[in-house]
Amino acid sequence: MALPQQVIDRLSRDRTQTSGWSSGLLFFSFGILFLMFTVYFGIVTGFEPYLNTSISQLQKQIDAASMAIPADQQSALLNFYSQITNLQKLLKNHMIFTPFFSWLEKNTEAKTFYSKIMFSSGNQISITVLSRTQADMNQQLAIFESAPEVSNINVSNVAPTPVNKVVWQQANVTLFMKPSVFSYSN
Repeated sequence: MALPQQVIDRLSRDRTQTSGWSSGLLFFSFGILFLMFTVYFGIVTGFEPYLNTSISQLQKQIDAASMAIPADQQSALLNFYSQITNLQKLLKNHMIFTPFFSWLEKNTEAKTFYSKIMFSSGNQISITVLSRTQADMNQQLAIFESAPEVSNINVSNVAPTPVNKVVWQQANVTLFMKPSVFSYSN
């Protein structure tokens, strides 16, 4: 069905109104742009000079403080600070053997003693173990092997050895300890 001529004429004459959302969006965008420029110029004209003034005042205070202390005292203070820093680094990386000896005391069989202990790098400790019998030696080695602080163990030169007219079982044992044994944090 075709539209009457009157309706067609009225539709062609009347302008349709846009909903207005595009002009609102344009106004909002210009408002944001104006706000950004206002903030930028406020920072450039107000805050930047304030920061530059503060920086120059602090620089003057630093210069005055450095002039108040003579150069030889400055170098002595710098040398002392360097020594303290180096000492702090050395103590931080220093191995502490007291916890190891406490651990060794707790993990020693009653009929066993040690004639020589040598500490090496890499948490490696060489011990000469003397036990009254082979069974005591085996029990001591089992204690070392079962200790969670020992990561590896090497045993060599197991042989009977006379000490003060008594025959003892002697073994050279190398313990590879976990680093936690050498700190007080345990």
